[in-house]
Amino acid sequence: MSRQGDTQKKKIPCPPRSETHSVFLSLGTVLLCTSLFGCGPDSKFKKVIVRGTVTLDGQPIQNGEIRFYPVEGTPGSVSGGPIKDGQYVAKGRGGVSVGKSRVEIRGYRPPPESPGGEVSPGMEEGRPAVQYLPAKYNTQSELTATIESDSGNAAKDFNLSVE
Repeated sequence: MSRQGDTQKKKIPCPPRSETHSVFLSLGTVLLCTSLFGCGPDSKFKKVIVRGTVTLDGQPIQNGEIRFYPVEGTPGSVSGGPIKDGQYVAKGRGGVSVGKSRVEIRGYRPPPESPGGEVSPGMEEGRPAVQYLPAKYNTQSELTATIESDSGNAAKDFNLSVE
């Protein structure tokens, strides 16, 4: 004998969704989208791509980096780029904010080698490059640049000296 009542599934009623549940669901969606896509570009700030040359005592910086930090009420975020063979293009984060920026420049060279072309003792392979520019151009920089163009591009050269 079969019991027809046993083969039917019992439906358990779901409690109605509360306003709190909807708020948490909406908040979760917003947080997920923000973490996946970020807050978006700084489109409310005028930015330009800045390019130029960087030399030390007339010689191009072969390998390094340049960063522009907005100062004195200039809105925006840090921007910069690598220096290669004395040339740079600062287009990080959409470019450099129009206005005044403090500039930090770092130059890197490989660790010292022995006269025979081998790595000096204590300077094993894989060791990071050495930053060789004076602190007055990076950690204690007083270099500034004023970006006045809002045409999308600007040029700024930096001629540094050891003294």
